[in-house]
Amino acid sequence: MNRNAFVFLICITLILTPGSSLANPGGNGDGDRDYSCGGSCHGDPALSMPSEATIEITLGNEVFSGQAVAIHVTIEDISTPSNIIGIFILGSLNGNSDTPEDHGWHLIQDPNGGSSNYIETKAASSGSVTVTWVLLSPTNSGSHSLYAEIHHGGYPGDKAYSGVSEKFEVIVQDVPEGLPGLANDWIAPSFRVSGDNSPLSISTRNSTDISVEWMLDGEWNPISVESVCIELTEDFCNDWEVSIPATMGEANILYRVTTYNGTFAIEQPWLKMGTAPPPFEGEVWSARAHSFAFALLIISFLVTLQARLYPTIERDNMDQTQIVASSEMVRSEENPGWLWNPESQEWIEDPEYNGGNE
Repeated sequence: MNRNAFVFLICITLILTPGSSLANPGGNGDGDRDYSCGGSCHGDPALSMPSEATIEITLGNEVFSGQAVAIHVTIEDISTPSNIIGIFILGSLNGNSDTPEDHGWHLIQDPNGGSSNYIETKAASSGSVTVTWVLLSPTNSGSHSLYAEIHHGGYPGDKAYSGVSEKFEVIVQDVPEGLPGLANDWIAPSFRVSGDNSPLSISTRNSTDISVEWMLDGEWNPISVESVCIELTEDFCNDWEVSIPATMGEANILYRVTTYNGTFAIEQPWLKMGTAPPPFEGEVWSARAHSFAFALLIISFLVTLQARLYPTIERDNMDQTQIVASSEMVRSEENPGWLWNPESQEWIEDPEYNGGNE
């Protein structure tokens, strides 16, 4: 075999051999993504190393068509240097049109408080994490599938790893007539500015009343709050305002809605709302103008400080002889013995005058 043929075989082998991609240590942020991630995470899962983590999906409550359900995803035995892990909730593994929305589900809230099917979070030091999506189940009853996929970095060299759960079958039951629940198009708010106590808007259906309880993330005793009906339609109220007290600083508020139709009640999954100080809302050029003004202020201060610290010449040490000598004295004819100094504008005695005797 000649040299050119050997090089050609090596090139063909490298092209046909699937490689492993590198993980993105900082993550890519939450978003709506398909199984293949559109090349924005680790690329095609076929290019990632298989993850040894175990993935399990469980339901938080019974599933009726068009009703809210909590989907818990538990991942264990994760080995990643940064502890950052990307988690998907999917309706299929086709590589496109994989999001739950593409398969009849509606995302009310993701584990980070938004409404994305892909989120990034940190695993515990034990290598495990549990996250929860709140979804509105499909309106058509029957069997529906869900999958959970993970992306993370690993050893060595922060290689990209991915794993996917077994198909999780969800049996959606026919909804009983008049079953109260959250509205089909309602998305839970994900953020509120700290210190803001404005009412929280909640949309429901088939509800004659609701009750809401809340607590801060990490607490165990929820507090009930008042809810007010905004729009009454026939026998039901589908728009409510709930007064959850304001919080200070950065915190996560957990709240749960219970919907009623008469005496029949449905307890909805827990939802999350983050709070933080308001972000900077000024304009860029205004901020630059303020920075320029501050820089001028600093320069002015330094110039003034330099002028004050610069050594000055004592006036008493100055030789006045040259100044006096440089002045042309004018002798007065009317007042002999006196000289007129034009600089100081005053009369001085003439030291050379001897009373008129030469």
